[in-house]
Amino acid sequence: MGYTGSESLIRTYKAHNKKNIYNSTETTEVKRSSLIKVLYKPISKIKELSNEIVSKIYNLYPIYEKIINLVIEFKNILSSRTIDKLDQWIHKATELNINEINSFVNGITRDIDAVKNAVLYEYNNGLAEGSINKLKLIKRIMYGRCNFNLLKNKILMLENLKFN
Repeated sequence: MGYTGSESLIRTYKAHNKKNIYNSTETTEVKRSSLIKVLYKPISKIKELSNEIVSKIYNLYPIYEKIINLVIEFKNILSSRTIDKLDQWIHKATELNINEINSFVNGITRDIDAVKNAVLYEYNNGLAEGSINKLKLIKRIMYGRCNFNLLKNKILMLENLKFN
């Protein structure tokens, strides 16, 4: 004859089992922003990622591990100021054959002397770039309604206000 109980008990039982099936498989969602943070910070300092999650990602996407190691190696070259390793790094980067990295490497090789000097010496043009950026901002604020003398006077006035 079969089951003689009520239909609602079967529905409840099926719904409960369905929830348990979905809860039994452990899934971990990793945000893209967390993966990008690895480029800038050590994995130990990123609270959203554990070593276990990172090793799973490395197993699923081996190219990601290569990219991360390449970025870390480049950062080490910059911080240790060793230009000897720069040519080796460029060779490793071109072997990956990733368009974005190839574009970066092409930019480096176009002006390799300047890059080597930037790695070797601590001097930079940050102060000049900041001043130019400030000048362009003031110029944009004025909507092009000025000649050179008015722009010069406005910049001098703003600099005087800053120091007073």
